Amino acid sequence: MSNVKGNSLFFLAFLSAIACSLHIVESLITRALPLPFLRLGLSNVIILYLIVNNKAWQAIIVNITKTLVSAVITFTFLSPSTLISLGAGLAAVLAMLLAQKSRLGFSIYGISICGATAHNMAQLIIAKWVILDRSEVFVLTPILLFLGLVSGLITAYIMQLFSHQIKEIKC
Repeated sequence: MSNVKGNSLFFLAFLSAIACSLHIVESLITRALPLPFLRLGLSNVIILYLIVNNKAWQAIIVNITKTLVSAVITFTFLSPSTLISLGAGLAAVLAMLLAQKSRLGFSIYGISICGATAHNMAQLIIAKWVILDRSEVFVLTPILLFLGLVSGLITAYIMQLFSHQIKEIKC
């Protein structure tokens, strides 16, 4: 029994490391862009994998881990971006869980789009609350809704491509 738990913990650490790596690389790349908050969110492939496989707590752990580890490595730990990323990531996990558990029959693409859209909208709400107490921040809503749609589709597609390989690593 302890061997199974050890393997589960190792697998969770492995998925966390992948999510952290993707999050850090994407963060460093997007810093050079004019709008550094526009990201595909490739680390969310791991979160989506866990949600689809009914591992809600593991998805929350990976989400928190990738945000905090990435913040430390990219020297943004004490910045508002860490709070925004953490809050938006948790909103995305919650939205994906609700979409998966709903009786509406969301596909993996629908679950992913719900998560990406929730993430982007939570970013705006938290940014208004923490950084800029003005409603002008919501002028970005159409852009972020579109980006949520695109990134949700891409995330689901990538997750489908690699889910079989992830399952093989677990075994």
